[in-house]
Amino acid sequence: MKSLVLAASLATALQITHKRVTLPSGQRLEWLTCAPAARAARPFAPPPKDVVCVHGTFHGAWCWEPWLERFASEHGVKAHALSLRGTSASPCEEKAVKLSTHARDLTEAIEAELGANARPALVAHSFGGPVALDAVATGLDVEAVALLCSVPPSGNKPGTARVLRRSLGDAWLITRAFALKTAGSRPADGNAVFFNGLLDDATAEAYAARFFADSRKGLDLSDYQRSLPRWPVDAAGAWAAKPAGLRSLVVGCAADFVVDAEAVAETAAFMDAEPVVIPDCPHDLMLAPGFAEGACDLVGSWVTSAA
Repeated sequence: MKSLVLAASLATALQITHKRVTLPSGQRLEWLTCAPAARAARPFAPPPKDVVCVHGTFHGAWCWEPWLERFASEHGVKAHALSLRGTSASPCEEKAVKLSTHARDLTEAIEAELGANARPALVAHSFGGPVALDAVATGLDVEAVALLCSVPPSGNKPGTARVLRRSLGDAWLITRAFALKTAGSRPADGNAVFFNGLLDDATAEAYAARFFADSRKGLDLSDYQRSLPRWPVDAAGAWAAKPAGLRSLVVGCAADFVVDAEAVAETAAFMDAEPVVIPDCPHDLMLAPGFAEGACDLVGSWVTSAA
């Protein structure tokens, strides 16, 4: 009976809370939090670390929900995720959102929810990587940054050109999935680019509905491309203005259909970090069946390694 009571109390403690945070601009963003269970036996223990997860295009905070729960239950961190401006959970008036706006929103949301003196770890996926980097580059003080299958500092055009040279069929799939947004209108396309076809039909259809809802308004790619190169690098390709003491983790997936090995290597050089590559894993490592838990534990263990 005691074990059942304990299990029930843990389940209650580890529920994900959903709220809206209002920014100084008036923009409202969805904010999710999952906190670890209270440590009654250690009343003087330091508070848990904060981790803030940043999604990429076609996604929202929802894609991090399995990781939020696992971060809290298995790694003892207080895990958060936000839905960026323009997603279905954080609607906006703009037709397209500049990267600098996303970065400012991220900074203001963290300050509003965690306090101006908070130094969380950022965990960013895909196009969430440039958002996180731009927030740090413009003054957000964080303890660590983990970039997962991140769009590299040079942007997505070089990788698209490499795909074109590799396979016209793959290039057409990527073009229609992202530029024509069929990742949200054709479940098979979303399954192919984000999961390498690992999902069953019902799950692929459910995710496609999410991708469709969260891609109605996207990143202002024209403004983003014009801004590149956005962050100065040294002769070795490392971030010249990287904040001192910033811990960095760069994770790539060996079977990633979207972000290739060259892009992962570029991001690793930029962050002056040795990349960690997960074998056989597709782009959406936080949701991919058979990979999500292991990937979460990899990142969670790294986040807490300096505790």
